[in-house]
Amino acid sequence: MSEKKISSSSTAEYFSKNLQQVGFSSQTKAVLTTLKEAVDNALDACEEHELLPEIKVEIERLGSGSIKNSERIRVMVEDNGPGIDADDLPKVFGEYLASSKFGRGRCTRGQQGIGISAATTWAQMTCAQGAKVISKTKAMRKAVSAVIEVDIKNNKGVMKKRETIDWDRAHGTQVEFVFDGRVQVNGEAGLLNYLLGTSLVNPHLTLHYKLPDQENVTIERVSKDVPAIPDATEPHPHTMKLGEFIAHSHLYGRVKVSAWLKKGFSRLGDAVFDEICKNKDFGLNKAFFERNVDQLSNAEFEKLFSAIQ
Repeated sequence: MSEKKISSSSTAEYFSKNLQQVGFSSQTKAVLTTLKEAVDNALDACEEHELLPEIKVEIERLGSGSIKNSERIRVMVEDNGPGIDADDLPKVFGEYLASSKFGRGRCTRGQQGIGISAATTWAQMTCAQGAKVISKTKAMRKAVSAVIEVDIKNNKGVMKKRETIDWDRAHGTQVEFVFDGRVQVNGEAGLLNYLLGTSLVNPHLTLHYKLPDQENVTIERVSKDVPAIPDATEPHPHTMKLGEFIAHSHLYGRVKVSAWLKKGFSRLGDAVFDEICKNKDFGLNKAFFERNVDQLSNAEFEKLFSAIQ
């Protein structure tokens, strides 16, 4: 038998070869996915900082693309959000699985930090250029302009052509992608349907958009109430497997079982523990819940896990 070396790949390398898994399954989907990811990020950023979002979208055809039957498309999305620190731009637009929203226990539009980096990768692969970003925070006197690319081998964002510029915005972010795709304006999967639907379900949004061969359109907000940010919630054992349940306990160190369950999970308290102790089939008593969690064996964890289910 011949020897074969076992190789590994980075997250970025995997997704660069499987972009269809994250919304880039066709040229028309590439345009819609890029737009959606940028708009979702803008809405999340504004709501996180209790800002009434105002988003500007521009989509235009620049000519023929390098892929057969494709067009070169420019997608630009600008928001009035809090802006992004210059040092964080490579992580946001050029690194997979880099997200401030991951694992926080509450619902947001984007959680995993994949979509916008995938858009950068698609632009880089089809037009050999990454995302062009302008960003300004309240703490910055001038805006930062840069091109962000994905280091696919190492899953790292790379910042190029960085410069400070004057920008007539107090704060916000503008991102622009140029890539190969095809524009579908109308229809169920069309850009217009997505933009109108986004405006409808976000009545606090003012949306400006310009689509190919159409006039500029502005949809004014009809509400000035920023949606309340939901509180983060701890998980419940129903959502876990046994291995996850045991690993979760390792985050809390030397604490009592009862304290770990109350603090680390939602809707677990003394009433639940009393019910478990009353059920003789589980074989657990009140003394068990007073033990330190780091003293439990895997068999005892499994017994507790089954009781809570």
